[in-house]
Amino acid sequence: MRAYFALVDDLLTWEEFEAKVGAVCTKEGDEEAEEEAARSVAESLGRLHVKIADLRSGPTLSSFFCKVIDIGDIIRFERDTGAVGRLDPDDDLFVTESPDAEPPGLMRRVLVGDDTGEAVLVFRDMKVHGTQDIRIGDVLEVAVRFKSLSNAAAVDMREAENVDLSLRKSGMKTLKPLNLRVKILSLDGADDEACAVSENSSNLSGSGRDNPQRHYSEAYVWVIYADACNMNCFARVGVFGDAVADAIKSAGEGAVVELNGVMQRPSRFVRYFAGAESTAKPCDNTCSPDETSSGAFVPAEVSFERLSALPEDFGDIAVCVKIEDAGHVSSYLRPPRSKRRLRGFGSAGCGYDAANAEYEGAGGTDEGIYSSENIFRVRRCIVSDASGGAGADKADAKAEAETTDAYPTHARLVLWGRHAATLLSDGDVVRVYNCNVRYGDNTSSGFEIHAGGNSCVKVVGGDCGNCGRGDEYGEICGIILESAEGLCLIESGSGERYTVKVRDAALESILAQFAGGGDVIVSGRITEHLIRADAVMPVSRDVSGVVKRLENLEEMFGHDNC
Repeated sequence: MRAYFALVDDLLTWEEFEAKVGAVCTKEGDEEAEEEAARSVAESLGRLHVKIADLRSGPTLSSFFCKVIDIGDIIRFERDTGAVGRLDPDDDLFVTESPDAEPPGLMRRVLVGDDTGEAVLVFRDMKVHGTQDIRIGDVLEVAVRFKSLSNAAAVDMREAENVDLSLRKSGMKTLKPLNLRVKILSLDGADDEACAVSENSSNLSGSGRDNPQRHYSEAYVWVIYADACNMNCFARVGVFGDAVADAIKSAGEGAVVELNGVMQRPSRFVRYFAGAESTAKPCDNTCSPDETSSGAFVPAEVSFERLSALPEDFGDIAVCVKIEDAGHVSSYLRPPRSKRRLRGFGSAGCGYDAANAEYEGAGGTDEGIYSSENIFRVRRCIVSDASGGAGADKADAKAEAETTDAYPTHARLVLWGRHAATLLSDGDVVRVYNCNVRYGDNTSSGFEIHAGGNSCVKVVGGDCGNCGRGDEYGEICGIILESAEGLCLIESGSGERYTVKVRDAALESILAQFAGGGDVIVSGRITEHLIRADAVMPVSRDVSGVVKRLENLEEMFGHDNC
């Protein structure tokens, strides 16, 4: 019973579990009947055999069926000083020249999957023996301590009988290093999950090089070629170390880069990691068929879908849209994970975090329900097509637009989670990679474009409006003030008012320190009366300059000689 309770111990107490088992068990005192009843209780709660995409941290154990995709080598490593060995010195895996030596640590990774995703089973020490009889293609029933899709510590395993299991066609195929050819779409695509690798994670600027813990960066890319499948797809590349990060940064967004020796990690989205042994080099946007093992040229450009021809309920697409109404950010309270309805492996772009999860609790307020992980944000914008029929002849695009009446040319763009905080204003041109489309009667425009945790939202331009300033990078000299909407900048001389937005919390705190003080020069991208600041510098004045400003103020407001 304890093993089955470990599958649901985040939902029930031991007393509640015993009560449920007692209500199901038909033979009191019969151990086999109690085991069967405990199994049925775990199954009724959806925890006996979950899909890989539904694995979550919470219960002590997780149970699922899986098919073996790849088996890694047995890794031997020295234990930390004082660690107690758990291997028999006469074991055939225990290799040492000294009879008094401490048994080495043993570890083996096994890549497994089902039709919803992949995970890496990690076997340690004595459990490594259990992997010597398994083969690629075997279907297993496993119990694991789940930490992440890359680290599911195996507790028990047995061959599953009469279980037919298929794999994702576009899923992860190997544990071995890969070579990639990618086009860089964004260098600021790090998300909360990626930053969680280290508390001191850095961006691609390479800051924090004195601390190895901070050598982490991330890029959002379009995969043109890969050794093992996953071609023509969106992906994230996490980088540890400076060499690859500097190469990617120097190449810049829009460049095509060769990445060698990168590792793919199991994820609900295609994700790669480049370590110290990886290399990167820029290359031309085109390649000959001989340069790829596939023997066929794959174009580097990402095709943007037109709003008038969006497929129904489809994901993994890219759109280029103009913001007609930026809307506002709304926050709502989600129930803790243990109270949410788990979703299956959804379409790319929206993902689990974008679900309007159902609260299945029996009422009351759970402790910690107001923690930051339970506060979610969403932003709904009205957008129009700005792709201009990318990749197609303009005349053909215009003719198609004139003859296509099935769908409106406007749509609602729904930004979930961290994307809701993207700095947007009316007139901005935005590229959304790896989004999905939802049709329904509850949408005023007929369909919605959803950008969730697996999407990339990139602001690439804006309209000039009527303010005389188009979408340009520049600097404004003025005074920082605080308002109900946040920080604003009053330009010296003209008195024009600009809303100040920043992407970096550190820069925001610096700007706030100048509020109500002297003149500063704020640099950034200017769109209408919005400046997206990336730098600020105080204006230093000598005595004559201060006197001159005072004289100007006297002339402006008048001066009483009395």
